[in-house]
Amino acid sequence: MNMNPLAASIDLPITIGTELLVEFQDFTLRTKSELVGMRHNQYLIIMMQHDMTGIRQDVLKESQLIIRYLYRGSVYGFRTNVMNTIASPERLVFLSYPKKIEEFRVRSSPRYECILPAATSVEGLSADTVVIDISMDGCRCIVKSASLEDAEAFYKTMDINREATLKVQFPGVNESYELTGSIRNISKDADRVAFGMLFGSLKDKAKKRLEDFISLISEVKKKEG
Repeated sequence: MNMNPLAASIDLPITIGTELLVEFQDFTLRTKSELVGMRHNQYLIIMMQHDMTGIRQDVLKESQLIIRYLYRGSVYGFRTNVMNTIASPERLVFLSYPKKIEEFRVRSSPRYECILPAATSVEGLSADTVVIDISMDGCRCIVKSASLEDAEAFYKTMDINREATLKVQFPGVNESYELTGSIRNISKDADRVAFGMLFGSLKDKAKKRLEDFISLISEVKKKEG
């Protein structure tokens, strides 16, 4: 089972021409740019709007950046570094392809740490899963590569905004409850894939069980505090 080729493969939710907010970590600079090209899992090409002539090329190369942008109503962000620059005919910067991307949104309900056994189904493929935190809005999960029959195929299905189904085993009950939604952020490596899930419209029975569990864990946290 070869897991390495797709371990860091992520499809970015972005289109050519998207405006980007670029933050250089190595020196104080925030500027706007535009995505003008990319090669999947290899690099991104952005066109800088800021005049970079005052920054030495050796300093610019390997600079650490944070990129943020708006796409279909959600704000996404990722870390990257400068691979190369071109000054003419346009100021182009080549960036390393991100291994992790996150969606930034304000949570409307508190999230609680937990350990719940579950199973994730995406595009017809299933995987044993552990839910590590949960709220009425969504949850965060981990799938270990060693538990997968075909890690390469499963990793390929895990992308931002893809629909997913989570069958969760809540404590004190024998049956599993189905929570449906979409993948909102994801991080992949050779050993595991971690992802955040935003719940969609839940069935009444599953929603009630989720509410009961969160109410229980909330009371426990209050007593611990």
